Amino acid sequence: MPLTDGHREHRPVRHSRDGPRLVSARPWVWVVLVAVLFSAAQLTAAPGRFYPDSTQYLAQTLDLLGVGRAAGREQTVQAFCDGYRRPRLAAHLLTGGSPQADRAADDCLRTLHADNRLATGSRYGPGITVRGAAILSPRYERIFLSRPGVAVFYAPGVALLGPRMGMWFTTLIWTLAGSVLVFLLLRVVGVTVPLAVAGQVLYLILPQRHWTMAPLAEGMTLTLVTLGLLGVAYTMTRRTRPGVVLMVAAFGGGLVVKYSQFLLFAAALAGTAALALVAARRAGRPARPLLVVIAVCTAAAIVLWAVPAALGWPGGAESMQDLATEHFRRPDVPDPALYWLRANARFWILWVADQLRSPLMIITWAVAAWGVVRSRTVVGFAIFAALLAGFGNQAGHPTASQGDRLILLAWLLTVYGLPLLPAAGQRPGTAPPAARPRTGAAPDAAHMRQRTG
Repeated sequence: MPLTDGHREHRPVRHSRDGPRLVSARPWVWVVLVAVLFSAAQLTAAPGRFYPDSTQYLAQTLDLLGVGRAAGREQTVQAFCDGYRRPRLAAHLLTGGSPQADRAADDCLRTLHADNRLATGSRYGPGITVRGAAILSPRYERIFLSRPGVAVFYAPGVALLGPRMGMWFTTLIWTLAGSVLVFLLLRVVGVTVPLAVAGQVLYLILPQRHWTMAPLAEGMTLTLVTLGLLGVAYTMTRRTRPGVVLMVAAFGGGLVVKYSQFLLFAAALAGTAALALVAARRAGRPARPLLVVIAVCTAAAIVLWAVPAALGWPGGAESMQDLATEHFRRPDVPDPALYWLRANARFWILWVADQLRSPLMIITWAVAAWGVVRSRTVVGFAIFAALLAGFGNQAGHPTASQGDRLILLAWLLTVYGLPLLPAAGQRPGTAPPAARPRTGAAPDAAHMRQRTG
């Protein structure tokens, strides 16, 4: 059905020989095609690297599936060491492996089996590390036990396909879901189908893809954040009920996946929405959608702080001690906050120096930020909130070895900002409005700005 607002009628694109009709009439064909191509490309590298943190999530998943803790520990050790022997199953089938890889896997098994005899007081045994130095403190394990949703989400895939392939398949599904949510948000705010598909592609190829496809919690985290941003987009385009439902679902999932990251996101989103509210009132634009976003995010921030505190989950002070003591291998420092501040000072000096030496990332972010600002999109404040949450997470863990992983959310600025940049120059009457997909996307960006104030 054509979109109408009482003055203008928006019809699907039916002209031109170069493809707009096909793109507008069959948007999901392109979304599915991108997903299929990405899956095929990832399959060649499956199941990929297995990280020490992956073993924490796998141990919880196997426990959830009813595997005994001793048997679960053995399966976890086997899965981790198998990463040395067969990092890519396709390559292993073609080449048959190598003696060096077999020796590395055997050494890994000997080391971790010896570690199993160490007394730790933890639920699933000593923490596994790449360097072979086991983490004995149960405090380290409790950090991962505060993320019970990760094991729940991994459980179906592990039950069907086994530990490594099951976790890989789960991360693939979450990564594809995040890319579809990016496409939907861009359509909701009026971006044309080709540009929305470009946003989906960016989500799948930019550096964050390495971590969303890793058997960790990052893929779930980023997808839940994109779900929350889609909820903001619906709310800001006067579809309050589905918008609130999506935001609540995102923060609810975030509570059991990585509550600290979502606490930062909720606080950043409430703060940027408050700034947008001040600007909207000064410009005489409607304030109700922003008030709804502020209310939901404020309530979410309270819950994300209160529930973990009530359950005794590790907080900021424990995270600082983890940083200062190398995962609790050394005695606690008397002033963890001072150590954290000094670590941040060192980290950000080096980070700025690295960006100046290789400025591609910050140039990309700057161009994307310009796209968000110039487009005057109704979700601009939310996109910048994701950027702030990414930097906040990095500041909470000023570790250079994991910088690209910890600042993950910041890449959403590029994912959304670059597709918004070409659309920023459109004005009513200069380009045909995008056809509405069956999922209910919105008209062109300029017209949506008019409707939302």
